[in-house]
Amino acid sequence: MISWLRNLRLKAIMLTISAAMLVATIPSSAHAQFSLSDIYPDFFKIPDQGRFSTMGFAGGYVSDKYATVQEGFQLEQSITRYVGVFGRVTGYELWIGGGFDSPVDPGHGHDARINFGRGQAGFDLNLWPGTHFYISAGRDWGDSHAVVVEGDLSSWWMLHSFHPVNFSFSSLHDYQNGVTSTEIDFQAILKTTEKYLIMAGGGGAFYEGGFIHGTDGQGGPDLSFYYRPWMLGFSAQAGYGSAHQYVQITMYKELDFLEPSMR
Repeated sequence: MISWLRNLRLKAIMLTISAAMLVATIPSSAHAQFSLSDIYPDFFKIPDQGRFSTMGFAGGYVSDKYATVQEGFQLEQSITRYVGVFGRVTGYELWIGGGFDSPVDPGHGHDARINFGRGQAGFDLNLWPGTHFYISAGRDWGDSHAVVVEGDLSSWWMLHSFHPVNFSFSSLHDYQNGVTSTEIDFQAILKTTEKYLIMAGGGGAFYEGGFIHGTDGQGGPDLSFYYRPWMLGFSAQAGYGSAHQYVQITMYKELDFLEPSMR
């Protein structure tokens, strides 16, 4: 399972890099039949009506070895049709089982409970319809003082089918403990109505570098529910991995605002 996820991660990274190189080289080719304006019309145009969105989220994870609770919010402002800026603040509470070293600051003793916050800011890039890539950097405070960089990709496939599929990929590197954490998930829409949608699939996470010898990971099936009138979502995953059995749940609430037209 871990080797499969690792190979999939490498393929996803190469696919993203290849797509970015392709977009970058098309306009510069002397024989190119397309330009940036053909692929991304009005790329630099500021829309007459911008969009501001906010999202609050909370979640938890529990396993045989450790448990976490996190809560926070994200604010995003569109700039063009294809680029937005966002900021995210997250608070973490981490409980570690007896006898385990701190994953935040390894080699400095054991703390049963660790509390820290994380602030991040970055860009939201709308690569193509249904696909967004988020890139950000930030810093922790409290019991952790790490500098982090993160990349997140969310892409919808087969949008015109009865069961569209969402692929999501997230990778974060922590410069304090040297660990890179990566999550991959596939989910398909099972049922959708005017008021709600239900999704199911599977995914996992793996961790490399720093104090981890080799690769640790986990995976399992997941289920998601989204209630459209309230813009409220819920997801749950359970499975097995390096930390033995685990359960993970997440809730989020979105608010979306169209700004007054500049005309």
